[in-house]
This record gives sequence, structure tokens and C-alpha cells, in this order.
Amino acid sequence: MIGRLGAVALAAALLTLSGPDIGPYDIPPNAAPRAPAAKGSARLVFAQSPFGVAVTADGHARYDAQITAAGLPAPSSLGAYHAYVAWAVSSDLARWQRLGVVTNGKSTVGAVTMDKFLVVIAAERDSAVATHSGPSVLHGTSPSTFLQRFQSHTAFFHGVTD
Repeated sequence: MIGRLGAVALAAALLTLSGPDIGPYDIPPNAAPRAPAAKGSARLVFAQSPFGVAVTADGHARYDAQITAAGLPAPSSLGAYHAYVAWAVSSDLARWQRLGVVTNGKSTVGAVTMDKFLVVIAAERDSAVATHSGPSVLHGTSPSTFLQRFQSHTAFFHGVTD
């Protein structure tokens, strides 16, 4: 039996080995095949509000997305594209909300007001486009979307079946 100090040391070692520090508001994006060297991270931070927590009129939380990207190739290397734009996309891919321009480095882009969504960084023909049309280079799922995927697993939420 290990003592309390041993348990603390073991927990610290496991946390160190588990990889980068990813919290409940972090979105680890995946690179798309057209830009395999692209990498980054996205973090949801509460949007500014005089009331402490920013919400929409119907009660949905508002977050600003902070995106850190590295290894993004020149947009023109992917075709007739001139900028990278971040999009918040509904889980069913029906709604694409433009967040803002992303470059290598850290960018704070627009407010996200969806509960479950994907973050997509795409090469676009212009930095001011209103609709998505270019290829994606990074994409990740929001924490609430990630949790939803586990609800459908029988072993996790409905008991083990035969």
C-alpha cells in the first residue's frame, strides 16, 4: 500500500504523462490532409459582460474563441485563397458562423453563441467572406459536442448489455 505522499506523487506523474494541459474550455484541433503540418489550439473564454457571464437573450452562453495556430501554409498554396477564417459550425453542419481571421500566432476571434459546435479554420478567397467556401486546414469539436458523443455509448450511460 502506498501512502498519501506516494499517491500524490503517482497522480502528479500520471498528469505529466497524460500530455498537454487541456481544460474544459479547450478545443484541440486536428489538421486536415491539405495542411498536415498545421497545428494549434482553441480556447473558449467568457465574452465581456457587465454582468459577469455573457449570455444571449435566450440564455445561451457567449464565448470568445482564442485560437493559436502554427504551421499554416500560405493560403495561396492551397489554390486561389488569400486568408484563413475561423468558423463556428453547428453539429449538423447546417449553420456556419464567421468568427474572424486567423494567422499563425494567437488570434482572438468573434463570439460563439452555439452550445454544440465545431471550430473550422478554412482557407478563403478573401478575409471578409460571409459564407464558407474554401478547404479546411484545422477542425475541432466543442467540449459539449465531445460529451454528447459519449451519451450514445451503451456501456457508459445505459449499462452493459449482452
